[in-house]
Amino acid sequence: MNRAAPSLPAQATQVGLAVDVAAFAMHGGELQVLLVERGELPHARDWALPGGFVQPGEELHEAALRELRTETSVDLEPRHLEQFYTFGALGRDPRGRVVSVAHLAVLPHGTVRVTAGGHTVGAAWQRAHHPPRLAFDHQAILDRALGRLQLRLEYANLALEFLPDTFTLPELQTVHEAILNRKLDKRNFRKRLLAQGNLVPSGERRSGVGRPAQLYRRAKNVRSAAL
Repeated sequence: MNRAAPSLPAQATQVGLAVDVAAFAMHGGELQVLLVERGELPHARDWALPGGFVQPGEELHEAALRELRTETSVDLEPRHLEQFYTFGALGRDPRGRVVSVAHLAVLPHGTVRVTAGGHTVGAAWQRAHHPPRLAFDHQAILDRALGRLQLRLEYANLALEFLPDTFTLPELQTVHEAILNRKLDKRNFRKRLLAQGNLVPSGERRSGVGRPAQLYRRAKNVRSAAL
């Protein structure tokens, strides 16, 4: 005879499951992160990462996209979205025990308009390396997201997700420098990137001041940075 599955212990129902989203984009040559200004306690009027509780029957990535859409009006498919860490320290949320699955998102190249919604009273792009004071443990989440971005520059092609389909090498170097928060040697950067074989000339050039710049694109055999 089949036995019924054991029920969850009573204390399990007291743990809230949430998602928080560190969404990045390049604006004006600078790495920026999307933040919201909370309109309710706790931490009313403090800046925070978009996020909230997972609804019953909802996948985690669906919850991340819903919170991004609800709190910032960003209804775009990210160029990249991944779960990168779980935050569950006791006392991280004064409302009770809350475990948050943090997501890292790269939004499409160009200016993405944002508008506050849901329980937020503000939404804005802020400097990723020098944000305002953040609610809860969101500074720790942002720090780990930045570390994840920097790590994936070394073994994935995540920098390409910040750019349009064709781009110049100086534009790609700008993305690397913005993520690493430091300057890179131009000659060494180009030599290393081209030696990897991940980029190919697009056959086009971009006119501007001086000599037209060679445009590059992702090689056909190179997959995106998505896991």
